[in-house]
Amino acid sequence: MTHDIPTVPQDDPAETIMAALAHGMTGHPEKAAALFEPFIKGGPTTTVGLCAALAEMTAGNARPTLPTGGAFGLLVLDARTGQLGDINVLPPGLRFAAQFSTAWANGERDTALALFNALIQQDDEQAAEAMATGIWCLFDMAVASLNEKTGRTA
Repeated sequence: MTHDIPTVPQDDPAETIMAALAHGMTGHPEKAAALFEPFIKGGPTTTVGLCAALAEMTAGNARPTLPTGGAFGLLVLDARTGQLGDINVLPPGLRFAAQFSTAWANGERDTALALFNALIQQDDEQAAEAMATGIWCLFDMAVASLNEKTGRTA
């Protein structure tokens, strides 16, 4: 028996996020946008909550692989040279998602919140676009992590 995945926000925010992730895992990420809308419209608190939930879905699968006392790092490779690159050359949304998810995975909640606040305090169209891109990157990472955990190949 299969269940229909909700396409409208649920009463429980966690159920809404899980429905969005399920859409991503079944190859329909475009259906997640409507589910994320109430988080965005709810303001900074619900938006950072969404970012945190997505980052946690990514980190939860990887944390058990860390050695005792280990931490996640963030490497940027220059695709042209294969050499280490500079995080600052990444587009703002991608950079936010990479830094936020790494900070969150390492339990650095204050750093993750500071990254979020730095982006939203710009309060312009570019910052809004970067936040939207960042959320989609966090979503894509969470979907990939869940697919890996469940053995799916989206």
